[in-house]
Amino acid sequence: MSRPPTSRDLARLAGVSQATVSRVLTNNPKVNAETRARVLQVLKDANYTPNALARAMKTGRTDTIGVFMTRVTSPFHAELLDEIGRVLSSMGLHMILWNIEHDPEETIAAVVQQRLVDGFLLTSATYDSTLHTMAVTSGTPTVLLHRGIDGLDCDQVVGDNWQGAYDAGQYLVDAGHTDIGLVTLTHTGNTSRDRDLGFRAALADAGVKIKPSNVVSVGVPHADGHAAAEKLLSRKKPPTAIYTVTDLLAFGILDGARAVGARVPDDVWVIGFDNTDMAAWEAFDLTTVEQPVHAIVEAGVDLLRDRITNPDRPTQVVTLPCPLVIRGSTANRR
Repeated sequence: MSRPPTSRDLARLAGVSQATVSRVLTNNPKVNAETRARVLQVLKDANYTPNALARAMKTGRTDTIGVFMTRVTSPFHAELLDEIGRVLSSMGLHMILWNIEHDPEETIAAVVQQRLVDGFLLTSATYDSTLHTMAVTSGTPTVLLHRGIDGLDCDQVVGDNWQGAYDAGQYLVDAGHTDIGLVTLTHTGNTSRDRDLGFRAALADAGVKIKPSNVVSVGVPHADGHAAAEKLLSRKKPPTAIYTVTDLLAFGILDGARAVGARVPDDVWVIGFDNTDMAAWEAFDLTTVEQPVHAIVEAGVDLLRDRITNPDRPTQVVTLPCPLVIRGSTANRR
């Protein structure tokens, strides 16, 4: 059996130095495009696969990013995870996923301290979680995606949830709704808080009061949205519109409305938040506020790569717009 090619062999075949081959293998930006292409073609022709362990020992990097996530089967988190994997792969990086919903805190703490990866992407930061604190204090480059924490000295990329929720509230008020239901969550982080407070602010600015009986605080599952719809829409005088802070809850509300015979949008309008792929399905046709997943992930990965290269730079918080997407669950299409 012939031996695998060495970096010296590859350099000779490509007509470059071993140092240049090494720079190509480590994605060093100093290699010009023509030389990079020539070396990559030699690598392909030679069917060369670099030894990941040897490279990590030499460079101190694994080209692997650790992703911490919860509720990975929910529509939004599944799309977020898929986008993270796609963007990392396009940059020649690998992903290790930890589902923190099932791992005990001691296990997560051990993972954080072992420095198995070049950086962390945290997608489920909450006020009472110690994960983000452990990650930041470990010294491993860390970026919070989608869910931010006020005052945390850490790079963060989030959607403008407050403004997106405000726009949803303003849209309902402009359409003449004054009896409005709010299906919300217990605030465990900035995302749910801002999606609630922004909506309330829009109504307050328009002089519309939300009846306490029209506010239902629930858990995350579809079934909770279903139950909330049954509660709100079974009344003698139900609200004419319902806003909720996730698409998954909105799907439950739509199904709950059907269960009690309420027609959407004839009897009640429904607005969600996230603009998951399912929101566009004919069965839901949901008006919703878009969480810009693609832009959040791309900006977050860029920040993380920059943090790995420049660990001492100041932290950045990037906030991206969350536009309202009008569909058939509200009667007024734009």
